[in-house]
Amino acid sequence: MNFFANAEVLIIDLRQNGGGSPSMIQLITSYLYGSERVHLNNFYWRPSDTRTQTWTLPHVPGIRRPDMPVYVLTSGRTFSAAEEFSYNLRNLERATLIGETTGGGAHPGGTQRVNEEFVIWMPQGRAINPITGTNWEGVGVKPHIETTAAEALDVAHQDALNTLIEANPGEEGRLYRWYLRGMETRRNPVQVDAERLSSYAGRYGSRVLTFEEGELFYQRDGRGKYKLLAMSPTEFMIEEVPQLRLAVLSKRGEAVALEAIYDNGRKDKSLKVLE
Repeated sequence: MNFFANAEVLIIDLRQNGGGSPSMIQLITSYLYGSERVHLNNFYWRPSDTRTQTWTLPHVPGIRRPDMPVYVLTSGRTFSAAEEFSYNLRNLERATLIGETTGGGAHPGGTQRVNEEFVIWMPQGRAINPITGTNWEGVGVKPHIETTAAEALDVAHQDALNTLIEANPGEEGRLYRWYLRGMETRRNPVQVDAERLSSYAGRYGSRVLTFEEGELFYQRDGRGKYKLLAMSPTEFMIEEVPQLRLAVLSKRGEAVALEAIYDNGRKDKSLKVLE
């Protein structure tokens, strides 16, 4: 948590998390609040007929971030303690949940011997949320934004970038806008007809564009070759090199130069070498 102390947004991925320790829920959640204690959960234990409570900790070793936007990714495999963590933050309105409804296990228990041949798993307690008065047993925790588990991280990234853009208007948000547009392109690249892409092929100084099987590729100085994703009919990105964009410059309908645009605002232009 101290490693994330200077993060602008925190995305917690619980899509493959099957559960764990209530004390870990308490510890991690404590970093997401100030020093004033917050009531997280209650448990009723049937064997002893007792009730317990969990609250955020009055002290944590490090920096608290009550102001940091938090996202939690969920799937149908998210279970038990991972569900409590999600359920707590959802009802406290401290995090945005993205993904699938969780598995639905809120009643802790263990195995009980029936006879010499059989054992059964028997619940021995139940969670009682202080806000809802109930729990997620059998119904799971429903996310705020429903999507497939496979898409959840991309959706969270996009939503987080939009949050940062809203908080940083003007030039301060330029870099966030850059990466948001890249993510949107990666998920839904612009379709450019093959004839137009083919017309861009050629050598531009040390840079080379090649047209192969309906796709445009980029290579520089004999280094690795990368497929280009179209952001517009004339602007392209490389998924593996997100800090670089390429724009084809044309004159009278003919490609004459290739402009490299970097995420720091720098640009350099390479003229097309005539064959």
